[in-house]
Amino acid sequence: MSALPDVAAWRAAAARFAGLFAALDAGARVGLVARAQPASMLLWEVGAEGVAARVAPFPGFASCGLDMLLSADPESMGRIRDAVGGDLFAALRADIRQGGVVCYMLRRRCDLEARGFEDLLEALGFAFMGACR
Repeated sequence: MSALPDVAAWRAAAARFAGLFAALDAGARVGLVARAQPASMLLWEVGAEGVAARVAPFPGFASCGLDMLLSADPESMGRIRDAVGGDLFAALRADIRQGGVVCYMLRRRCDLEARGFEDLLEALGFAFMGACR
């Protein structure tokens, strides 16, 4: 069994949470890797037709071409697989808080904001713009 969630379930999760992805620019990419087996990554990639999901090789941080990378330890990955059909973002947020999922921002903050990541980051527990805008 793959450590990563099922691609179809990952795609369906993006569809269920479409509002979080609506503001993202085409080409925005979010990856998920299993910390213990980082050879491949599960991607959400925004295109003209919406959010696609696929498995791709993980060539490393410098050349993965992601905007954001979620790296999950084995216990957190199990919770993510269990939650992918339900409230995935609550599970991700909880595991980010407890340290089982590490979220790497691979673009500068201003670039993420410009690409429309604010709602997605807030859903993951990162409200870095504050209450006053």
